[in-house]
Amino acid sequence: MRDSSGPLAFIDKRVQLVLMLIIGIFLFICSLEGVKSGFKLIFAEWQAGILGMIDANTAPMTGLAIGILGTALVQSSSAVVAATMVSMASMVSGGLSMESAMRFGVPMVLGANIGTTITNTIVIFGIKRGMTMREFGDTIPGVIVDDVYEALTIGIFFAVEMTTGFLSNITLRLGDFFSEVLNLENLFAAFDKTIIDIIVNAPIVKPLTNFMVNLLGPRIGGILLFVIWFAVIVFSMGLITKGLENLIELEWEDKVKAAFSNPFRSFFTGFSITWLVGSSSIGTSLVVPFLATKVVDLRKAYPYLCGCNMATTVDLSQIYGYIAGGIVGLMLGSAHVLLNIMALTLWLVSPLRFVPVMIAEKIGERIQENQNAGVLLALWVIFIFFVVPLAIIFLSR
Repeated sequence: MRDSSGPLAFIDKRVQLVLMLIIGIFLFICSLEGVKSGFKLIFAEWQAGILGMIDANTAPMTGLAIGILGTALVQSSSAVVAATMVSMASMVSGGLSMESAMRFGVPMVLGANIGTTITNTIVIFGIKRGMTMREFGDTIPGVIVDDVYEALTIGIFFAVEMTTGFLSNITLRLGDFFSEVLNLENLFAAFDKTIIDIIVNAPIVKPLTNFMVNLLGPRIGGILLFVIWFAVIVFSMGLITKGLENLIELEWEDKVKAAFSNPFRSFFTGFSITWLVGSSSIGTSLVVPFLATKVVDLRKAYPYLCGCNMATTVDLSQIYGYIAGGIVGLMLGSAHVLLNIMALTLWLVSPLRFVPVMIAEKIGERIQENQNAGVLLALWVIFIFFVVPLAIIFLSR
């Protein structure tokens, strides 16, 4: 009879742990792709009316609001930015002026950067079960610090864009350089599918989506798909959290902490994970269970979050957008990269580097003081990511 306390049992438990984490992460990626697919169905008709807003005087404000709302709905800034690149390129080829495309597209890219941070909040509600209110409150700053980081960035640079056209003017100049000096049009070609498309979308998400559409129609099918995939988000995060708890029990805590041992390593870890999976939503949300279980603190995780935000500008879906969108895609992609480089300089390199952390801690304290901390956090998300952008779109019509 095998000794259950021997080395073999330890190895068996480690294998189980690895499988649990792999399955949890895989299901989490599937769920985000599924949510994106569901919302594409629900809002297909609404999205069709967006193009008529581009030439209006309120186009920059509308573009920003659509970027926030669209990314909050589909859970991926990479997807929204890539879609923006391709759609703007199509409209330019159809006769839309390059100036109008940049005037609308650049703010949409800005909005996509903040819309993606909603995933962290979904994650904390997924792991809230089993946490005390104190533990839940202590995790809130780590959840909203990315919101603060992006809100500060977008607030500053959107104001600069509205008053001076800073980013759109730079992208227009870059467009001239790409086309007239480098002659890049001849280099653009179809780009291979990402690994997410191959292992998630093609075999799982698309067949299920097609089945639901054929059975129930796009609207009802889209709603039901969202509900199903949202439940998978909660379930998958439960697996990941349980796996992380086992990491600590198996004395892997030191290995986990090593990834956050210094700012450079923390940044590189966030950058690498986000680049590999092609989603800053996934990258940033994966650190939330570590914060909840006290494996790392917020200040050590902060460079990781910055790395996630930077990597989303050059992941495979963005590269696809650059290529599929041609010169227009490359111009909007350049605006995305430039924005995140400036944000990184302000909030990680300069003396202001911990301003987002301090603000998030103050907001977290105020939320935590209230007995209904979970309700306040939910209201924060609804207001920032849905009420405000919807109000802007409605008033800009």
